[in-house]
Amino acid sequence: MDQGVCLVYESPGVQRVTGETIRPGGLALTRRAVTLAGLQAGDRVLDVGCGLGATVNFLAERGLHAVGIDLSATLLRQGSRQFPQRLLTQGRGEMLPFATGRFDALLAECCLSLMPSPAQALAEFSRVLRVGGTLILSDMVTRSPDSAPGEAEPRTCCISGAFYRPHLEALLAEAGFELAWWEDQTEALKQLAVQIIWEYGSLAGFWSCAGQADKAVTRTKPGYVLLLAARR
Repeated sequence: MDQGVCLVYESPGVQRVTGETIRPGGLALTRRAVTLAGLQAGDRVLDVGCGLGATVNFLAERGLHAVGIDLSATLLRQGSRQFPQRLLTQGRGEMLPFATGRFDALLAECCLSLMPSPAQALAEFSRVLRVGGTLILSDMVTRSPDSAPGEAEPRTCCISGAFYRPHLEALLAEAGFELAWWEDQTEALKQLAVQIIWEYGSLAGFWSCAGQADKAVTRTKPGYVLLLAARR
C-alpha cells in the first residue's frame, strides 16, 4: 500500500486477513496480470505501493528486474527482513525517484485509490515507463458515478477512493496511456470482504481509520478491476 493515509494496513491483524500482499486477489491476481502483460525475464519492473515486497519477490523469482517503492517505513522495514535480497525503497507515487523511461512495466496494485492526486501519480507512472511500456493496475472501482471522489477530496481508505470507470479512463488517457485490457475482479474483493467480516465483525472494524466504511460501501457499491494500459 502506498501513501500511509490509512495506517490500518500496517497492522499485523490486517496482514493475517489479507496475507503478505495486503490486497484482494493476492499473488494469484499478480500472476494473471504478468501473464496478460507478457512480461519476460530481464524486463525492468517497478512496483508502486509495494508494501512488504511480496510482488517484488514474486517478480524477481521469475527473472524480472524488480524494484519496489512504498510510503510506509513500517511495511518496508518488515519487508526488508522478510525479503532481504529485494530492492525496496521509500517514496511517494506522485514523486517517483527514477529516471524517465527507465521501466518496461509498472504495477500499482490497490494503491492508486489511496493517493491524494491520482492524476499526478499516473503522470509519474507514464514518465518512468518507456514508450510502449505497460501499466498494470488493480484497484477499487464504483458503479455509482456520484460516489467517486473529486481530485481534491481526501482518500481515507481505498473504498472512499474508488474510481468510476469513465473517470479512470479519462485520467489514463490524460497521462498518455491507451487502455488495453479491463477485467472485472470483484469476486476477489468479495472473498476478501468475507475474510475481513469474519475476523473483524464488520468492514468498519477493518477500516477503522475511515470510521465510515460501511456507509462508504453502501454509497460506493464497490467493485475491483484489473487493467492493463500501454504507454503511448
